[in-house]
Amino acid sequence: MNSLSLLLKKKNSRRQFRKKVHLHESGDLKKRLIFLAGVIGLHSLAMVFFEDLNWWQAFWLTMTSASTTGYGDISAATFWGQFSTIVLIYGMGITLLAQIASDYVEIRLTRKEMRIKGRMRWDDMQNHILIINTPKYDAERYLGLLINQISQTPELVDVPIQILTKAFPEGLPLDLRSQGVVHHTGDALEDGMLESAGTHKAKYIVVLCQDAQDSHSDSLTFDTLHRVQALNTSAFVMAEAINDSNRPRFKAAGANAVIRPVRAYPEMLVRSLIAPGTEQVLEDLFRHQGDHTIRLDVEIIGVTWAKIVTTLIQKDIGTALGYVQTNGDIITHPQTHSVIDAQGLIVLINDDQIIPSLAEISQFFNE
Repeated sequence: MNSLSLLLKKKNSRRQFRKKVHLHESGDLKKRLIFLAGVIGLHSLAMVFFEDLNWWQAFWLTMTSASTTGYGDISAATFWGQFSTIVLIYGMGITLLAQIASDYVEIRLTRKEMRIKGRMRWDDMQNHILIINTPKYDAERYLGLLINQISQTPELVDVPIQILTKAFPEGLPLDLRSQGVVHHTGDALEDGMLESAGTHKAKYIVVLCQDAQDSHSDSLTFDTLHRVQALNTSAFVMAEAINDSNRPRFKAAGANAVIRPVRAYPEMLVRSLIAPGTEQVLEDLFRHQGDHTIRLDVEIIGVTWAKIVTTLIQKDIGTALGYVQTNGDIITHPQTHSVIDAQGLIVLINDDQIIPSLAEISQFFNE
C-alpha cells in the first residue's frame, strides 16, 4: 500500500472515530434521560402511595427534590416516603441530573467545535454559493476579497456561502466567520465529499484553481467538474482554467462559465455569476490580444457624448468608454446628451482595427 493510500485511510479512520465518539455521547445522554424519567416516575408513584399525595403534588415534590431546590412546602413525612427519596432522588436522581447537564454541555461544545472546524454537514443550507478549493497562496487574503465583493453585490448579498476546502482544518478566519461564511473540511475529489457539502442544493458553484502556477491544477479542476456534473445539479457552475485550451473541455464537463485565475480581481469571478459573458469582456481588457482599450489624445470641445460614440462607430474606430477631462480626470459612461470638453478619449478597439491619425479623428468631430 502506497503512502497516499495510507494517508487517506488514516483520515477516514479519524473521521469515523470522531463520528463514533459523537454518536456514543448522544446515546449515553438518551439512556440517562430515559433512566431519569424512570426514577422520577417511581418516586412520584412512591409519594402517591406512601404520602397520600395527588399526582401533581407528588411530581412537584419529586422535581423540587431532584433539582435540589427544596421549597419545603411539601415533604415526605413517613419512613417509607423518606427512604424512597433517599434512594431514588438523593442516591440516583441528583447524580443523573448532574451527569445529563454535563453531557449536554459537552455535546454542545463538541458540536460547536466540529462546526468551527468544518467537520459537520450543513444540512439546512440550500440555494447557497459553494466555493470548492482555495488558492494555494494567500488563501485567506483572497477569500476575504472575494467574500467582501460578494457581500457588496445586490444580487448575492443574501445568498449563504459555504467553502469546501482542506486549507482551514482548525476553522475559518474570524473575519470570514463573522460574515456568516461556513466551511466543510475535505477534498472535493474524495468520494461523498461533494454530497456532504450540499452540491445538489447549491445555487452557484465556484471551482477555484488550487495553484495558478501549476498547469496540473486544470486536471484537478476537470475531475471536480465531472464529479459535480454526475450529481445532476441545477446550479450555475463557474470554473477557473489556467490554460485557455482547456476551456472547451471544462464547458463540456458542465461549467457554465470559465475564467482565468486572476487573484487580484475577484470582481471578475462575481460578475461571471450574476452576468454570464461579461467575464469574457473583462478578461480581454487585461491583455493586448483581442479587444483592448487605448487612449486617443484628441481635443474635443462642445460635442455631445452621443455624437462621439456614434462617430467612432461609424468610422470603424472603436467603442467609446469614457473621456479625459481638461483637468486630467477620467469620466466613464457619461450621460448620452452631455456636452463634452475633453483632451482625450478612452476607446475599446479590436486587434485588427486600423486607427486613423489623431488629426483625422479630430476632424471627424468638426464635420
